[in-house]
Amino acid sequence: MNIAIIDDSSADRQLLEDYIRHYCSAHHMQVHCSPYESGEAFLEQFESALFDVIFLDIYMNGVDGIHVAERIREVDESCLIIFVTTSDHHAVRSYRVRAFDYLVKPYDYPCLEETMDLVSAATHQKYRYIEVKEGRTQTRILLHDILYVDYYNHYVQIHTRQRMVRTYMPFSEFAPLLLGEPQFLCCYRNCIVNLDEVALMDETDFLMTDGIRIPILRRQRAEVRQRYADYTFEKLKSKKP
Repeated sequence: MNIAIIDDSSADRQLLEDYIRHYCSAHHMQVHCSPYESGEAFLEQFESALFDVIFLDIYMNGVDGIHVAERIREVDESCLIIFVTTSDHHAVRSYRVRAFDYLVKPYDYPCLEETMDLVSAATHQKYRYIEVKEGRTQTRILLHDILYVDYYNHYVQIHTRQRMVRTYMPFSEFAPLLLGEPQFLCCYRNCIVNLDEVALMDETDFLMTDGIRIPILRRQRAEVRQRYADYTFEKLKSKKP
């Protein structure tokens, strides 16, 4: 696991790195920690998929943590951002950059341990995939990369963060590959959405993070709304207050 620690306090950087290394040693996990003393120093080296997890102080000299997170999300949608801060009043802004968790200073090892338990579960989920036939090639698709799936002219069309994958098969055969996962929901005939990629839900549609609107079948709207609310609530509940 590759972890970045961005904090302008050398003592805080060292404490966090010590805690992380202790946790990973206790759980037999390989880890590489990269400390940075400023947001600017981090951004000079950052590129997509470089880190699995980024611990990011909000209050720093120069570029603050929120702006660093916004720059991260411009090039990397999937890394886990964990804010380390003296206050949680940036919660609304952090939601926009899809912060995974908060560590509020001062924190102790058990607090970091709870966060790392969540990180461990999330990174395990991150590498789950399905495999479909694309032309003559077997293609693996990570579940967290899928935005939504629809069906056209006998092809299942899997819309991912990077591109669309088309596979020739009945939708009824494909659907069970996803619908056993809690984040996937069928909201219309031959259409499945990834609830983690929903930006908002209104009376008739899901607005996805890529700007596409996915309609919700009229007779299922109440049920779909409840499923989405339940899923969102369970995600929030799984994180520390």
